[in-house]
Amino acid sequence: MRSFFSTLLLLNWGLLLVLLTLALGVFYIYDLVVPAVRPLILFSFVLIAIFGTFYISTNIAMRITDPLATVEKKTKEINAGDFGVELSSPDIRELATLASSINEMARRLKLQFLDLTVEKEKFNYLLQNLKEGVFAIDRNHKFLFLNRNISETLIQKNSQFKEFAPSIKNKELLSFITDKILSGKEGKTEFQDGLHFYTARIYPIKSDAMVQLYIGVISDITEDRQNQLIREQFFQNASHELKTPITSIKGYAETLEYKLKLQPESNERKFLDAILRNTDRLIRIVEDMLTVSRLENHKTVLNLTDVSLYELVKNVSESLGVLYSQKKQNLVLEIPTDLKVRADRLLLEDLLVNLISNASAYSPEGASVIVKAFATKENNLIQVIDHGIGISAEDAERIFERFFRVDTNRSRKEGGTGLGLSIVKHIARLHSGEVNVAPNPKGGSIFSFVFPKK
Repeated sequence: MRSFFSTLLLLNWGLLLVLLTLALGVFYIYDLVVPAVRPLILFSFVLIAIFGTFYISTNIAMRITDPLATVEKKTKEINAGDFGVELSSPDIRELATLASSINEMARRLKLQFLDLTVEKEKFNYLLQNLKEGVFAIDRNHKFLFLNRNISETLIQKNSQFKEFAPSIKNKELLSFITDKILSGKEGKTEFQDGLHFYTARIYPIKSDAMVQLYIGVISDITEDRQNQLIREQFFQNASHELKTPITSIKGYAETLEYKLKLQPESNERKFLDAILRNTDRLIRIVEDMLTVSRLENHKTVLNLTDVSLYELVKNVSESLGVLYSQKKQNLVLEIPTDLKVRADRLLLEDLLVNLISNASAYSPEGASVIVKAFATKENNLIQVIDHGIGISAEDAERIFERFFRVDTNRSRKEGGTGLGLSIVKHIARLHSGEVNVAPNPKGGSIFSFVFPKK
């Protein structure tokens, strides 16, 4: 197999040799022939030289163009996804190397294509068999993908490659998706469709700071919501049913205390005091259960007014003065006197009472509890800072659950119900805010309530 240069050189030298041989022959016979034939001999020599040159040039061109045409055809087939038969090896070395490289590229692309096809099938199978509904929307606002677990009452079947807006039947879902696509942000929402409850999440996929794709996930939470409603109904019914007998027990116990006039050191008086003390605790638990039930059932209508936060916290501190004096604790207020917030005064007072009393309960004797408040451009922030036992990161995730206690023994000793922080969480949500807890660098905890300015 020769290179292109050597092939070209050999063909040209061959042509030159033929022309020289013919020239010698013409020169030899030129003087032997009659003068009239000499022009014919010269013309024949020139004609042979011209056609010889044309033949060699054509031969060289065909040796190059034919393999190149084959290579071009093969690359078009590869581009179309047809890897077909491999190219044969041409006689010219450079073209043979090119053909070999293209064959190698075709084999590699074929393997990669097969791998991608297998991975795509796996991924598609996975998405199709997810419990959640999954969809993808491209930059042109068309559905790229929809798995089969999306209810037909939410999105029409066979909506792939169609505009998402006409295909979505549920108005709440359509409004949510439209809003997030226009803003280019991720988000989450809950909505109802008939007797079913759903959560929807949408995530923008970005490349080079531009959104290329939106991935959405729809989960059917009907069973969870029904279980939650059953728990809430049981919670509410149990609270109402317990209230009457507990009140009766307290009434009878107080009557016995008044009638018997027992000696302070007698066992009977100690038993009666224990009954009254635990009855009061049960009453507080029932009242907190009713409060939580009322807040969870969204039966509370906010009565928003302009509240002087300093005056409100001052009133709360005075009502809790006995609690703090018993433990020789100090309540410090770091609140601007002119700070006013738009909130429900009674609910905000309940929130502060729970946070401040909770801070006292978990702080040692002689400790200080600080209440801070300030306003930012968009939000109001209230912080209750204690120097107590602190809360671990693991407990911080569950601290706002009903009946969850960090220190069970201390909570029972202080008479806590385990529902105070759950009430705080619900009041925060009613004000479109959130409450969280963080460790105090000086020891203890910092409870923060952030809610927007109305």
